[in-house]
Amino acid sequence: MNDGKRPEDFLSIANQEESKKKGILKVYFGMSPGVGKTYAMLTEAHHLKEEGEEVRIGIVESHGRVDTKVLIEDLEWIPLKKIEYRGKVWEEMDVERILKEKPSYVLVDELAHTNIPGSINKKRYQDIFSLLDAGIHVLSTVNVQHLESQVDSIEKIIQSPVKETIPDSILERADELVLIDIIPDELLKRLSEGKVYLPEKIISAKENFFRKENLTYLRELSLTYTAKYVEKRMPQGRERIMVAISASPHSKTLLRNAKRLALERNSELYAVFSENEEDRNLDSANSIRAHIRFAKELGAEVVHSYESDPVVGILAAVHEKRIHRLVIGGAKKSFFYGLFQKNISSKIIKQLRDVEIIIVPFFDNRSFQFDFYKKLIPSSGIRQYAAVFALTSLVTLFNSFLLSYIGYWTISILYLFYVAVLGMFFSRGPVLLAAILSASFWNFLFIPPLYTFYISKLEDALMFIIFMLIALINGGLTARLKKNESKLRSREEKLSILYELTQNLSKTSSASEIIKTGDSFIKRIFPFPVNLHFYQGGEFTPIIEDSKDLAVASWTIKNAKPAGKYTETLPLSNTTFYPLLSPGGITGVINVKTNTEPSLEQEILLNTVANQVALALDRDILSEDSRKNFLLKESEKLYNLVFNSLSHELKTPLTSIQGSASALLDPEIGSDTVARKALLEEIQESSLVLNLLLGNLLDISRIESGYLTLKKEKVHPSDVIQDAISYLGKNKTNHLIKINLNDNDLPIELDRVLFSHAIFNLLYNACMYTPAGSIIWISLERDGNSLQWIVEDNGSGLPLDSSRIFQKFYRGESSGKIGTGLGLAISKSIVELHGGSIEAMNRKEGGASFLIDIPFLA
Repeated sequence: MNDGKRPEDFLSIANQEESKKKGILKVYFGMSPGVGKTYAMLTEAHHLKEEGEEVRIGIVESHGRVDTKVLIEDLEWIPLKKIEYRGKVWEEMDVERILKEKPSYVLVDELAHTNIPGSINKKRYQDIFSLLDAGIHVLSTVNVQHLESQVDSIEKIIQSPVKETIPDSILERADELVLIDIIPDELLKRLSEGKVYLPEKIISAKENFFRKENLTYLRELSLTYTAKYVEKRMPQGRERIMVAISASPHSKTLLRNAKRLALERNSELYAVFSENEEDRNLDSANSIRAHIRFAKELGAEVVHSYESDPVVGILAAVHEKRIHRLVIGGAKKSFFYGLFQKNISSKIIKQLRDVEIIIVPFFDNRSFQFDFYKKLIPSSGIRQYAAVFALTSLVTLFNSFLLSYIGYWTISILYLFYVAVLGMFFSRGPVLLAAILSASFWNFLFIPPLYTFYISKLEDALMFIIFMLIALINGGLTARLKKNESKLRSREEKLSILYELTQNLSKTSSASEIIKTGDSFIKRIFPFPVNLHFYQGGEFTPIIEDSKDLAVASWTIKNAKPAGKYTETLPLSNTTFYPLLSPGGITGVINVKTNTEPSLEQEILLNTVANQVALALDRDILSEDSRKNFLLKESEKLYNLVFNSLSHELKTPLTSIQGSASALLDPEIGSDTVARKALLEEIQESSLVLNLLLGNLLDISRIESGYLTLKKEKVHPSDVIQDAISYLGKNKTNHLIKINLNDNDLPIELDRVLFSHAIFNLLYNACMYTPAGSIIWISLERDGNSLQWIVEDNGSGLPLDSSRIFQKFYRGESSGKIGTGLGLAISKSIVELHGGSIEAMNRKEGGASFLIDIPFLA
């Protein structure tokens, strides 16, 4: 019964239960300092304390306010952590101690605070995330000017920089946002009365931040943001906004504008960037990395484009993510700069018709000459330019010898060929320099009048202009083709390595092999030390010996985020740890040791390899779990079969024993010798059957566990057969057993007890499934170096599907008697332990035949 609930209802309940495991975040939000956020938070803390909740102060700043100090005094603090930095001792919130003591509620003031270096996290809001993940409820405070999406507009209004910011995602994570509102006049009155800052700061505050026009704008902004916060929680379909970012410093402005637009329209935010930008250098790579990190802080999903043309990449991302609005930058440039630069925004507008395009204008004050120089020099070393100058001089010297033979017009063709070939070995900057030098040398040294840049003939002037254009275009295109070819080759190599990695991982069968395979490929790909550590059962494999590294790795496992060097969590560590994330959870970490921060391309590749290894580890864990589940189900099935069989089979001999024993107690039967003997034989016979059942169970258990070992000795086959017949007891009285040794009763190495048990099971099976008066034959035959034991009967024979008769618990019902189905399975196991084989078939004359083939070792 599910009380009429749909699967979606159960999923909703499960999600609610999952959310209850994490702490509740309540943020007191205001337009500026002094509105009463901390006071309201402390008042709420006292209410919670009165209700019996355990409330502790993580960190609260009173800023000298008397009312705030009074409320702080009645609450218990968690001692602050002392951190030494630059010769001075600082105090910060002790996150480790809070997590250890784990109170119900913690007060954490000033959400946007930046922690002192040496703290676990770079920012206080990251500390709060750790507390929430541990199930601790947090009360905190923040002002609207600290929200990253609002920084640009606020800085323009208040005419001063905002030093500390937080991503909007933390307020989106908040379970409750409490707006503490006050009119600007009332706030200014409180400021004058010394209820906001100490007296010595009041005049400065009024002249700068606390101007009425500033407060009015901030109040309007806080009210609007709170309204959008409430609206966002209303169930409705969400639009999608994408912003195109690059290495340009204006990308932050684009991201903030896009975030504000997403808040206003309750939309999902995406950011796209082109991986293969032209003239990528270290500065641009670092800028892109910073912009990607910033986009993630704003809650955007980052889309990586690998198209060489950024326009193609943006259009592909827009269609793939089904974007409704696209935010791009539109720069106002100088004439020459615009002439040589691609106008990306105009190309996108022409090709994108079904998406709303929002262009954020900004003025690019870079001059063409400066940018051209900046593009040439950093992307190509000085040595390349020197080499090009030397090569051009050599070509010019060579052409001077040929001038008298081929003429100066043909010399221009040689120069063009030289520039084209040069593009195959040098980057764009040196090739363009070679084109300019070639044109200049040709003009100065070869075009009449010589040794001057003056050209007397119109056709020579046109030829010179055409030469210059062809050289520039041809050289640039050749260099670009070489660059694209190099990128393509690099990408193919990486894809080949990743394909090979996937193939090798698919062949592995254990976690240790997966780690070993991953390690070998990582060493091939990356120039810096990278180690994989599998995490299972609370331990890392291989073991992380350094205690500091172990602490960082443990944090990474717990929080599923990168930590250590070059990250915002434990940045003073010597190494960086990345989590191995898979659909099944976190399977381990990657440990990276490098003196320089990995490039964006290396980081993406590292994460790709990590994902492949994580999926393989997850597959291994799932395979092991699946095997355990299978064994568990098989064990349950076996358990049911055994006990169903025993419950039926044990009843008969036990009932017989109980009945015979009760009859023996009867005085009348006790005096009758014949009846007494019959009852005792019945008890003995039932005891033999009971012993056989329990013996079979014990034997099959010993065989399957591997504990059954052979004790071979020289024994005559006739002795083994007589032992087996003796075990039959009363069962043989209704059957005629004939033995034919055929002169093969020679000593053979066997385990007498076990092998006679195997023969007994065949004989017992024949007695059980043949009618009274049937004949059972036992014969021996030699076949080369093996001795064949044949047990036959003239009963009704085997079932049509005789392939299953050696399976455990398979039972036939030819005679109406039912056994446990273990006898033949045990015989087969014993024969195979002796290195032999057994097969079953029907006789042509009628009946069943079992043939045992054993190597003959006399």
